[in-house]
Amino acid sequence: MGGRGDLSDNPALHSEGKSQLARSRIVQPPKAPNPGWIAPQLVTLTTRPPQGEWRYEIKYDGYRLLVRIDGDQVQLFTKNGFDWTDRMPLLTKDLERLAVHSAWLDGEVVIQEDDGRPAFQALQSAFASKATDDLVYVAFDLLYLNGADLRGEAVELRRQVLEALLEHCPMERVRFSVTLDADPMQLLANACRMNLEGIVGKRDGSRYSSARDGAWAKLKCGNRQEFVIAGYTRAAAGIGSLLLGLHNDDGQLVYAGRVRSGISERTLKALRVALAPLAQDRTPLIDPPRMERAGVVWLAPQQVCEVKFAEITPAGKVRHAVFVGLRDDKPADAISLENDSELD
Repeated sequence: MGGRGDLSDNPALHSEGKSQLARSRIVQPPKAPNPGWIAPQLVTLTTRPPQGEWRYEIKYDGYRLLVRIDGDQVQLFTKNGFDWTDRMPLLTKDLERLAVHSAWLDGEVVIQEDDGRPAFQALQSAFASKATDDLVYVAFDLLYLNGADLRGEAVELRRQVLEALLEHCPMERVRFSVTLDADPMQLLANACRMNLEGIVGKRDGSRYSSARDGAWAKLKCGNRQEFVIAGYTRAAAGIGSLLLGLHNDDGQLVYAGRVRSGISERTLKALRVALAPLAQDRTPLIDPPRMERAGVVWLAPQQVCEVKFAEITPAGKVRHAVFVGLRDDKPADAISLENDSELD
């Protein structure tokens, strides 16, 4: 494939500040087979910056995407292992130019506004209409490279190699997620003023464990998470409010309130298409709200949506909920309440 070569001979890795890295074992470690799948590193929600040495990046408002390259084949996988390569032909073609024999990249696919901010609803519309030419892949980690499994290396070294790789082979639709060198609370305040989702911190020296081990932490500008759509109320437009659910510790789907705000006419059309095949007679909730049977349509608990809200009450219901969009990249059976953690 044109443009590909041995990264150990890549001039980008021998530029100032990277020569030591180029000579280290991260460039030529013991060979390892290219994995067929790598589960993504999971992020812990926290309310304050953790102690210790951390590096921070923008939290991009898009879909998590892992890239596997093996010879001439490029595959794009969602967080849960769905192959979405065919949905993003131009991005796939761009990644074919990357100067590697084999690799795994981790990142986020977004659509950016003119000022560079991610636009989540535009991203959803792009996938719904199969108009994905404007997608941008923001890469933030390198897990495997030319026979070398890098998951056991420190995150800062993995990111240095990734940055050098992308500098050596610029691509129209691929960016590097830069490290932001500032106080994390100042970074978070600036992110919120810019209407971004928040920031993500990664502990120096941490390996890529494909688990929620506290090595990656996110600080968010507001309350926002995924819910299962358990049903909806009937209305003249066909759909009134969406009835939301979350799984408890026993895996049972519990009623979590409703949302109507934020649902546009275009969204209503998408909802009607997505939800019509899921209609069923019985509620999937263990504690359904009291309402007239004729006024509600229950659904098989398969469709996920994202909602922002003021708070979740002690009774477990969302307050001042606003619909953000459908999430086809996440399985419904994995959706539960996202709890804050205090990382030491």
